[in-house]
Amino acid sequence: MMVGETEIVTRFRLDEKVLERWIAAGWVKPRRGPQGFLFDETDVARTHFLCDLSYGMDLGDEEMTMVLSLVDQLHGARALLRAMTEAVHKQPDHVREAILTQVRVVVGPRE
Repeated sequence: MMVGETEIVTRFRLDEKVLERWIAAGWVKPRRGPQGFLFDETDVARTHFLCDLSYGMDLGDEEMTMVLSLVDQLHGARALLRAMTEAVHKQPDHVREAILTQVRVVVGPRE
């Protein structure tokens, strides 16, 4: 479900200029509709996160850029790990076991 710009501003009690700055910085990437920006669930969650970082933790733009970069990298790594796990599970038993054995060698024993 898409949410309009006015609803985002109201929901998060945002100044429109702040939201525009976040969009211009690429921190939120809504679609442009005929009546303004449209936000999907990911955009809404990201806006909520930005509010927490900006107002709750009082992060400035430089710190915000660093935190968002790290969070985006983490999400990318998780997506890759999920895809690799799915691919391993689709392999025959002997291939799966060989992969898991190698992972244990590299990672070491679990404690």
